[in-house]
Amino acid sequence: MQVPQAKLDSWVRRYGTNSNSYVLLEGPKSYFTSPRVDGFLAYQVSGGIALIAGDPVCAPQQARRLINDFRSAMMRPVGAYQVSPAMLEAFRAEGFADVQIGKEAIFDLRRFTLAGGKMELVRAATNKARREGVVVSEHDPFAENAAAINQELREISDAWLSCKGNHELGFVLGSLGLDQPSAKRYFIARSGNGTGRVEGFIVCEPIYRRSGYYLDVTRRRSDAIRGTMELLSTEILRLLGDEGFEMASMGLAPLALLDDPDLLDHPVLARLMRFVF
Repeated sequence: MQVPQAKLDSWVRRYGTNSNSYVLLEGPKSYFTSPRVDGFLAYQVSGGIALIAGDPVCAPQQARRLINDFRSAMMRPVGAYQVSPAMLEAFRAEGFADVQIGKEAIFDLRRFTLAGGKMELVRAATNKARREGVVVSEHDPFAENAAAINQELREISDAWLSCKGNHELGFVLGSLGLDQPSAKRYFIARSGNGTGRVEGFIVCEPIYRRSGYYLDVTRRRSDAIRGTMELLSTEILRLLGDEGFEMASMGLAPLALLDDPDLLDHPVLARLMRFVF
C-alpha cells in the first residue's frame, strides 16, 4: 500500500533499532501497515514469496501482532531476512523457523580503541595511510561548492559497481543518495594532505533508537592508497564517539561466526555455510 514517506520516516525515528532500519526508506520496497499497530514492515515479493526486509519497525511488544497481520494479508509464503536478535522471538512466536546467516560487526564507541595486539594490523594500515598524506573529513554533498567532490564520489561508485554487476544491492543496503537531502552522512578520505583526489568514502545512516550509525555504503578507488579504508573507518568511529554517539555498525558479515546453538539442528547446512565462508 502507499504510505507517505514522512510517516515512514517518523516511524523509523521512533522505533528504528535495527542497523538497517533507515535503509528501509529507500529502494524498490513495498510497505505494510496494520490498523492495530503503530509501525510498518518493508518487504518484496519474489518467486512467490513475500520476503520481509529486516525487523518490523514498531514497538517490540507489537511486533508479533504486525507479523501476524502481514501473514494473514499476504496469502502466500512469508520469509524474513536479517532479523535482529531483539525481534527473533516475535517471529518464532508466530511459527517461523530460523537459521543464523552471519554476525553483525558492532562497535561500542565509548570503549573503541586502536590499542592492543588485536588491532596491530589495523594500526599499521592507518599509520601508513597517514604517512602517505590521507586525511579524513566529513563532506556535505548539498553544500554550495560540493559539485566536484560529488562527481568524484559518483565516478568511484560507478567503477566499484562495474565489478559488481553494475547495480546496487538495495534490499537491506543503502545507496549513494546524492540526489536529495537525507539523514545520511558522508565521510571522505583524500590524499595530498586533504587537498588531493578522493581515495575512498563511506556513507553512514542513523540508527535512531540506539544512538548510533551504520557504516553502510563503502567504496574506494581500485588503486587507492593502502590503508585508506582502515583509516576512514576508524576515524569515523572516533569522530562519532567524540560527538557522543554510543555505537556503530559495519553491518552483517555473511556466514561469519556461525555460533548459534540452533545450528546443531541443521548440521549439513551449517557445514555448507562454513565451507562457503
